Amino acid sequence: MTTETKVIRCPSCGARDVRHSMSRGLLDAFNGAFGRSPMRCRQCQKRFYRRLPRQEQDDDETDLKESDDD
Repeated sequence: MTTETKVIRCPSCGARDVRHSMSRGLLDAFNGAFGRSPMRCRQCQKRFYRRLPRQEQDDDETDLKESDDD
């Protein structure tokens, strides 16, 4: 079994220099509920969403369940 890492590219300019963007507002909360994470391109500064890999989604759900107990 090989592990392949998928390169994230900006849908506007195609650059590979992207980073996670801070979540803000209802649109980000809505997208987060469906497993989409906000990203920002460092080249053109456009903001976009990408689907989280299944592992990251499971980790986020576990964190939420643990914080509900407080």
